[in-house]
Amino acid sequence: MMNNLDELLEAELRGFSANQRRVVEDRFGLKTGKRLTLQEIGDALHVTRERVRQIEAQALKKISPRLRKECEALLRDVVAYLRSVGGVRRDDQFIADVKTRWFRGVSTKHLDHKIRFVFWAAEEPRFHKGDDDFENFWYVDELSKRKLAEFTKKATALFRKLGTDGVLGNPKAHMALCKDVAMCHLYSIPKHFGSNVFGDVGLREWPEIAPKTVRDKAYLVLRKQGKPFHFSDIATLIHTCGLQEKPAHVQTVHNELIKDGRFVLVGRGMYGLREHGFTPGTVRDVIATLLKQHGPMRADAVVQLVGKQRFLKANTVLLNLQNKKHFSRLDDGRYAVREA
Repeated sequence: MMNNLDELLEAELRGFSANQRRVVEDRFGLKTGKRLTLQEIGDALHVTRERVRQIEAQALKKISPRLRKECEALLRDVVAYLRSVGGVRRDDQFIADVKTRWFRGVSTKHLDHKIRFVFWAAEEPRFHKGDDDFENFWYVDELSKRKLAEFTKKATALFRKLGTDGVLGNPKAHMALCKDVAMCHLYSIPKHFGSNVFGDVGLREWPEIAPKTVRDKAYLVLRKQGKPFHFSDIATLIHTCGLQEKPAHVQTVHNELIKDGRFVLVGRGMYGLREHGFTPGTVRDVIATLLKQHGPMRADAVVQLVGKQRFLKANTVLLNLQNKKHFSRLDDGRYAVREA
C-alpha cells in the first residue's frame, strides 16, 4: 500500500516554475479533480495552446525519470498485475483496481487523477486514449495491444455468427474466447460491444443490448421475464428494471405492442412473445391451429391447450368451439376443423 502520494508529488513539483506547476496541476486535475483543456489553461495564463503544450511536455520530461525511480516498486507490481489480466484493462476499471490493491485506506483528494498522473508521467504502464473503436485503456506493451485487437475481431465475428439467440444468456459463447471468467473484462473495452441492464453482453447495435424504442425495451423485459404481462405492468417493468429513468407511458406501450409482430395479445391487455410459443390470431384461429397440429380432440383437451396460449375463461373457448361454420363435432365427441 502506498500512503505518501501527496508528499511524493509535492516534492517532485517543488522544483517546477510557477507556470510549469500550474500547467501540470490544471492539465491533470491534481488540485481540483477537473482536467482543463489546453485552451482553458492558455486563456488563464495568457499564452497560446501550443505554448501550454510545450510547458506540459517540458514538465513531464523533467519529472518522468524521477517518478520512475521513486515509484519503481509500484510500477513493477502494477505492470505485473496488468499482465496477469491479459495485458490490458479499461481505464476506470484499472484505476479502481490500483486503488483497491495499493491505495486501500489512503485519504487523498482526487486520488484517481493523481494515480493517472504518476503512470502518465512515468510512461508505465502505457495509455491508449479513447477513439472511435476503443474506450480509454492501459496496456503493458504493443503485443498486448495487438492481442486486444485480435480478441475484438474474433469476438465480433462470433457474435455475428451466433446472433442474439446464441449469445444472450449463454456464458459459453463469451467464455469461448476467454481463458477464464476474469478475462471477460476485455469485452468492456471495444466501443461496439455493450451490456444491458440484465448483464447480457453483445453487440451494441443489437436492440437487446442497447434498446432505444419503447417496443424494444418491452421486448427485452418480456424476453427476460419469460411470461406474459399486462401492458401496464410492462410499462412499470421498463422503469423498474432500469431501462428508462422515468416510467413509460402506459398507452404508448400498448400502442407499440399492437404494431409489432414479436408480441401476441394473449388475454385482455396481456402480451406475450411469439418466440415463447404464443400463436398470433383470434381465439378461433388458435383453436384451429391446435386442432390441425394435434388432430381431433375433446372439448376439455382443447380448453387445456388453448389455456397455454390465451388467458381466457373455459366458456369463451367452448363458445368458439361451438361455431359450426368453422368446427365440427365428430360422432365420438371430439372436435375437428370443418373443411371448406
